[in-house]
Amino acid sequence: MISVEELKVLPFGSHPASYNMALDSRLLDICERDPRSGFLRLYQWAPPALSLGFFEPADTVDRDRAAARGIDVVRRPTGGRVVLHQGDLTYCVVTARRGASGTELYARVSECIAAGLKSLGAVVEIARGVRPGLAATARPCFLSASRHEIVYRGRKVVGSAQRLGRSALLQHGSIPLDAGYLEVVDYMKCSEEERAGMKRGLIAAGVCVGEILGARIEPAAVAEALVEAFRAGFGPRLTRVSPDYRFALDRGGSVGLTP
Repeated sequence: MISVEELKVLPFGSHPASYNMALDSRLLDICERDPRSGFLRLYQWAPPALSLGFFEPADTVDRDRAAARGIDVVRRPTGGRVVLHQGDLTYCVVTARRGASGTELYARVSECIAAGLKSLGAVVEIARGVRPGLAATARPCFLSASRHEIVYRGRKVVGSAQRLGRSALLQHGSIPLDAGYLEVVDYMKCSEEERAGMKRGLIAAGVCVGEILGARIEPAAVAEALVEAFRAGFGPRLTRVSPDYRFALDRGGSVGLTP
């Protein structure tokens, strides 16, 4: 059973790719040592970035093209496939395992995110199975939806991935708010014909929150709706960490706490 005594909510903000991934990893380390608490983090990426899954080949994307356009490239501590973080909202949940499986956390988090999006007017649902024929590697994340992921009329709304530690687990994922996520195909190392095919596939298989609602929505408003949904869904005492409670990134890419 997923259970935490306290869920600490970090302040919403925009940060560089290296900081975002280092901090998510740091929160997992903290929960490994202290199973009493958990963390909820909602953030964006500045500048935009491509994140590769932990086991994804480095040559999946064209790093030179990304650099020329001001797009960072980073490797996630979790699995999955490449995501372009541009106009999206990213969530991160870290908690002690307490005998729970990764599948249980996946399902619980998806329920919370779906509830938060529904509170904004997005009529989404939880995917019940894996779509066949879409398991190939070197494909963007939003080309397929797995079980427990969030969909709208069969199209993927949220891309998520996990990392299981010794006694804690981390789950984070991308919630596209506008169509910027479709540009991931511009950075794939493939032929122009393959790129065009991926673009068509992404348009058919994925969808952003703005398209569902028919209007642009502020990232901070989505983040706040998700916080309230996690408050209701997880049930622990939810505490907002003060903005004065900072996380500092050193030159080696490590994150330390600076109250």
